[in-house]
Amino acid sequence: MRLREHLASHGATEVGEAAGRVGAVLALLVERDGDLELILTRRRDDLATHPGQVSFAGGRREPGESTTSAALREAHEEIGLRGDSVEVLGHLPAFFIPPSRYWLAPVIARWMHPHPLRAQESEVADIVRAPLEHLLDTTRWRKVRLSMTGWSLAWQLDGDHVLWGATGMVAGVLLDMMEPGWRDDVAVDDLADDREIMPWLDPGLVRRVRPSLLTGVGSRDRTGIALPAERAPSAPDVAAAGVAIATAVERLRTRPGHIVVLAGSGHNGRAGAAAADVLRQRNARVTLVTTSPARLADADLATPFAGSLPEADLYIDALVGGGLDGRLRGGPMEVLLALRTREAPILAVDLPTGLHPTAGLVGDTVSATVTLALGGLWPALDHPGLSPFVGDLYLWDGGRPDIVRLVAGPERAAVRGGWRE
Repeated sequence: MRLREHLASHGATEVGEAAGRVGAVLALLVERDGDLELILTRRRDDLATHPGQVSFAGGRREPGESTTSAALREAHEEIGLRGDSVEVLGHLPAFFIPPSRYWLAPVIARWMHPHPLRAQESEVADIVRAPLEHLLDTTRWRKVRLSMTGWSLAWQLDGDHVLWGATGMVAGVLLDMMEPGWRDDVAVDDLADDREIMPWLDPGLVRRVRPSLLTGVGSRDRTGIALPAERAPSAPDVAAAGVAIATAVERLRTRPGHIVVLAGSGHNGRAGAAAADVLRQRNARVTLVTTSPARLADADLATPFAGSLPEADLYIDALVGGGLDGRLRGGPMEVLLALRTREAPILAVDLPTGLHPTAGLVGDTVSATVTLALGGLWPALDHPGLSPFVGDLYLWDGGRPDIVRLVAGPERAAVRGGWRE
């Protein structure tokens, strides 16, 4: 089988334990009526994560488990697939999914002995079949803007099923192996404007206003919020920002035990160091890790980054903010890679490190659980396709003591009249 040969040439193997969180998925192929089909699932619309999305059967790898075993186990749990009915053909290289903060490890298999499947009611809404004939049909191609500057290919399957995101990326790689040249030099950017879709705004999904991750904060929509000031912050500004960050930490619904502050060389690093000082004064357990100890006023209290990060209950990302120039590089990039092996929540200061304030995704980006914008709102924070990187968005405007949650889109209707408690 040509696919097996291609997989072998990639040399992808099991993902080691050091990778951190690993999601093993089973890309299952079956012959039907002379064509190959991918067996997919559609997640329930009311799930907290990735509601309504078309995906491969799969889930988190347990300690001591191989990715192959995890993918087969999850497929059995989610769709009732019998392990002895499939032949594993190989693996695709694992790749990191920034918004979800885990490594996706695709296991490719052929369904040799098909049998009836059943959807796990608590998680799977439907079992979806995607014939390769449909994936190659250009009339089914769609484009999704996942950044402010770029597009990703998606497919409109039968019914209201849309294949996109990480699952779509894996499908595209499989098509490259099985049907070389299938794109026929058609660029995603060239698809007509009426082919653009925003699957995260699917009106068929059950929309709920998710609870704020911070307690005791007001809420408002994003209308009329100015850009952050271009001037360098004064010493009082930095001190005030440190208090705001520390206050946001204290208002988290789950109070962290050990806090690691990641401070860069710019204004964000100074604010992060100020927050570490305030948190220490408030008797929190804090470790300040910096990529530029010589640039911090209290460098004697900082630990230079040396390739790995201590375990923490919360990481404060104060590495690079609105001053990002091009792709992330140097020490901040090394810290970002180290963060990929950690599971604790991340509170980003100003905006997640690596996210360009006006261009959005230009390279690797920290995926924040909470972002605290300081003094204004960068355009990248307001783009719906970037919300998975931004997380739960809050604003401290520098002029009043309140930290407020910023809501928009489907959640805007829940906020009437601007401010509320």
